[in-house]
Amino acid sequence: MRHFLGVIGGMGPLATSDFLRKLVDHTSAKNDQENIPVIVYGDCTTPDRTDSIIGDGPSPFPQLLEAVQFLNGAGVGSICITCNSAHHWHSELEKHSEVPVFNIIKSSADQVRKKNPNIKTVGVLSTFGTFQVGIYEKALKDLGFNVVLPTHEEFRDFVSPGIALIKADQLHEAEIVFEKASDCLVKRGAEIVILGCTEIPLGMQQQYARNPDAFVDSSDALAISIAEFYSKY
Repeated sequence: MRHFLGVIGGMGPLATSDFLRKLVDHTSAKNDQENIPVIVYGDCTTPDRTDSIIGDGPSPFPQLLEAVQFLNGAGVGSICITCNSAHHWHSELEKHSEVPVFNIIKSSADQVRKKNPNIKTVGVLSTFGTFQVGIYEKALKDLGFNVVLPTHEEFRDFVSPGIALIKADQLHEAEIVFEKASDCLVKRGAEIVILGCTEIPLGMQQQYARNPDAFVDSSDALAISIAEFYSKY
């Protein structure tokens, strides 16, 4: 069982299924048996990560830890978490895991350089919680990038409402507000924009299709890093 990938999902369910499709897309397989075997732990009752970070709700850590312990008990060889905001607890969760836990923030930051080695300024669209704890900002600055982030007003008017629309399965409506959000970052100098919430790419499919080099899809970046890791086995 140690070659199984454990997927902690449900945050939200649509983003989890989107990740699984991308994982298959990036895996070089000629038949079923050559794909990466997965065990999905999709607990959609996990408390909202942003609410917890800003002090408006309970911590999701106990349920995230339960997921890690379940997957370790199931004998997986590695774990990933299909939620950027949940990576606020990544280090602590990894301490409790017997197997490696992939880091979506690192995967996304690495993908910027792979897409364009000349990029100097990176924009990030994420949940307000991810923004508050600064995990993308720190990772990107450590790699030498300038970072452009939404203003509080842009979170209020565009980003947070857009994520809510995706959770409500209103993807067309989400496209409208996310186009405004990404345009704001580009106008302030962003040469590429990380979609730093696994739900945001679902609301930016048209923009991404028009110009894929202008964006890094964090869910896609995670799938790429996992597929590359498993290709060695």
